[in-house]
Amino acid sequence: MNPEKTEEDQMEEKNLYIKIAHWYYTLGMTQDEIAKRLSFTRQKVNRIINSLVDQGIVSITVNGYNTSHVNYESALEEYFHIRQVIIAESYDMENDFLPTLADRAAQYLEAFLQSDMTIGVSWGKTLAAVIARLPYKRRSDCTVVQMVGAQNITGDRMLKSDEVARSLANKLDCACYMFYAPTVVDYPETKTMLMKERTIRESFEWMKKCDVGLFGIGQLTKESTMFQRGFLKEKDIRQLLEDGFVGDICMNHVRLDGSWDDNCMENRLNKAGMDILKNIPNVIAIAGGADKTDAIIGCLNSGVVDILIIDDLSAERIVKTLKLS
Repeated sequence: MNPEKTEEDQMEEKNLYIKIAHWYYTLGMTQDEIAKRLSFTRQKVNRIINSLVDQGIVSITVNGYNTSHVNYESALEEYFHIRQVIIAESYDMENDFLPTLADRAAQYLEAFLQSDMTIGVSWGKTLAAVIARLPYKRRSDCTVVQMVGAQNITGDRMLKSDEVARSLANKLDCACYMFYAPTVVDYPETKTMLMKERTIRESFEWMKKCDVGLFGIGQLTKESTMFQRGFLKEKDIRQLLEDGFVGDICMNHVRLDGSWDDNCMENRLNKAGMDILKNIPNVIAIAGGADKTDAIIGCLNSGVVDILIIDDLSAERIVKTLKLS
């Protein structure tokens, strides 16, 4: 590992090396399979594997990391066919997992976000907490794009999608492209008219340019931010649940099997649709909580998520729900 890297970067690299060791020595994956999963060259994977013993990561067994985390990460990656799962230690704090989840996600994003990226963001408590923990790191050639419409929220303004986008752009010292449309409109005709506006169409063109998408995952309950803030009424949640929906990613509602068709709210929501999300090369979902198990499963089944950052208790619940261990 490179001694010139920060302590956080070295830890991120070490965790990756440990996962590669687990795949290679425990699961028996080939170097070609590992290279394909990580979008590395086979030569790079070979160099890493050859260095594992010298680094003390491999002796006869894999050392230095919570084995259950590695098992859960690998199980979820295999089942959902996603590139990477990263588990944050919650220290058994079921009702206070967000600080450690946000810390882990911020640590990962600090290393992941590179120059000249276009980064789309949604909204919500989880994403706001992650961005608040990101250090200031100049990436002036990046662009941040607001992916869901604006909200009039009293109280914690950092929950608003425009404030989340501005906050990330401030941390990166880069430009921010706003989406000046309300999150939810009362009438489908209003959305139809908004889609004719040049500035709105330009917003969608920016969404299509995103290299990275940073999204939380929402549940369909009265505890959800969308309900608490008045964007979904009780009758809306009831109808969505009757239609089989379990949660949302970037305001796109999904069923447990990952399908999202025939959504009664679709013609009233202003956001990047699933067609746009599916074309973003790096969709990073950050989520946790006992009430989000089905929502997370549904979003992973949709096929739009490439990287999942999740707390250990939520990962364990999903693994047990799906009987993966």
